[in-house]
Amino acid sequence: MNASICPSASRTLLRLASRSLPSASSRSCPLAPRQLSILAVPCTTSQRSRSTRPTAASPCRILAASRGQCRTFFKRGVITAYQDLPAEYKDKLGLFFSRKPLSQKEIDSIFGEGLSEEDGNQLLRILHGRRVAGTLEDPAFSIHTARFSKQQIQRGLEYLRRHIKVDEVLNAGLRAEDELSQLEGNPAEDPTLKTGADALDPEVKPDPTSSTQANAGDTKEVQQHVPITEVKPDPIYGLSVFDQIRARNQAKEKVRLERIEEEKRRAIAEGRRLPDDDDPRARSLVEVEEGQRAITNPTIAKYHREAMGTETEAPDMSVWQRTMPSIFFYVLTIGFLASLTMVYTEPEEKYRLFPEISPAVATIAAIVGINSLVMLLWRIPHMWKVMNRYMILVVGKPRPITIFTANFSHQMVSHFLINMTVFSFIGVHLHEDLGRMGFITLLMAAGGGGFLGALIGYSYKGMLGVTSLGASASTVGIGAAYFWDHRNDRFRIWGMPQDGVHGIVWWALGVSLFTLELFNSFAKESKSDTIGHWAGLIIGMCAIELMNMAGLGRKKNDRPEVGNGPGTDLVKDILSGEEKPARKEVR
Repeated sequence: MNASICPSASRTLLRLASRSLPSASSRSCPLAPRQLSILAVPCTTSQRSRSTRPTAASPCRILAASRGQCRTFFKRGVITAYQDLPAEYKDKLGLFFSRKPLSQKEIDSIFGEGLSEEDGNQLLRILHGRRVAGTLEDPAFSIHTARFSKQQIQRGLEYLRRHIKVDEVLNAGLRAEDELSQLEGNPAEDPTLKTGADALDPEVKPDPTSSTQANAGDTKEVQQHVPITEVKPDPIYGLSVFDQIRARNQAKEKVRLERIEEEKRRAIAEGRRLPDDDDPRARSLVEVEEGQRAITNPTIAKYHREAMGTETEAPDMSVWQRTMPSIFFYVLTIGFLASLTMVYTEPEEKYRLFPEISPAVATIAAIVGINSLVMLLWRIPHMWKVMNRYMILVVGKPRPITIFTANFSHQMVSHFLINMTVFSFIGVHLHEDLGRMGFITLLMAAGGGGFLGALIGYSYKGMLGVTSLGASASTVGIGAAYFWDHRNDRFRIWGMPQDGVHGIVWWALGVSLFTLELFNSFAKESKSDTIGHWAGLIIGMCAIELMNMAGLGRKKNDRPEVGNGPGTDLVKDILSGEEKPARKEVR
């Protein structure tokens, strides 16, 4: 393609352009490419240096001006070049894409029914203006098209690209160059460039973190007040794309550091201690405990602040005032459950929901399911406020109901698996001895007693910031109760050892483990609720003895003498769900 196929081009202008071009020996690019550049790129970024940007007197700029006069493929008056962008251009007004607005029928053919003639033409004007101004991908101006759907915007762009040819990549590149020029503080002297991004108010500094700013009218809408970072351009080639990216990243980093400094000053004023800079918690939008993952999502941080509340100190009260409501609630609840145990009878098989499953397995499965559901609820940020209020024991501000509900609450998967595994293995056998209501009563007595003991102990020690949750106390309680009640029986695991091990040995092993935990509790890294575990263990043993005295436990005929108990395979009975075989006295 050459100038001869552009009949509307001015002969005088072409003659002037030819006369102003230097000889081939004194220029960096030959004459032929300059003639071809009348309808192509007048002078690409790779052919010119940012430090030697051509002025109005240069041949590239004259040919660029002549390019604006070529209307062969476009209707007269439709602006398609970034250089021709008028100074009064605003994104919300757009640019005319046709000599006359489209009719309602034409709008319907483009967007479908549902868009009025005025709105359709307005959307097309805005989109065409963005194509010319190089702001098509800039989210800063999305407010002007927010009332239109993505499908309507996409159809409008398809129509414009099909009927009006605009080099969107070139326009966006020219705009980026002008922004870099402003970033350097040395805008081009060519008055023809004082449009679009160069037409900014000289008193308003551009935002280096934003990709585009349309003009002086739209500058106030997208100004972010981000400080401009000094970028030294290459003395030969000027600013590259990497320089542009580096400048924006440096500006963002400066804003982030200023925000951190402000947070540090605020923390010092409030008497708070922030984590070190190399700590991942330093990136968190809210204050998190050691070992917790930093919260960087603003929405998650909002739910976190709502769940934590605004109170920073525990209410000032005595130990009795803090623990008395929970003590009374515990006594009343366990007394009520014990009363139900005295009168409760197991339902007949025809009235059970799952008659093919033993009552023990059904009860254990239901309790494990409740624990699983509560652990999943801890993963939902919307539920954090409710869970913090009712599913965790807070020593500083206890709620009486939490000494029971916290037994069914776990946050860590490892904590959940350990508790539920031990609970399932032992709970099935204890359930067969006590029945459903007796088992639930002992479970709640051990679990609630464990949390009540922890509340009393930590309140007495003044450790009001302690929080506790989990089924550890109840699991320890039923384990201690079962092996203490079966201390004269023999037990095997997976058939080993052949003659079994007395229950008192398993009980002593459990007590030894928690004695070791008691010594480890003095370490700073310990996060185990030792007081709660020991309280659950003691209450479980006492509860099974009281139930045996009340006739709610095993029959005396089922209690073998020392050394006469048959071996019992715990794992086999749990997995198969079969009832234990009748005990036979070993002679």
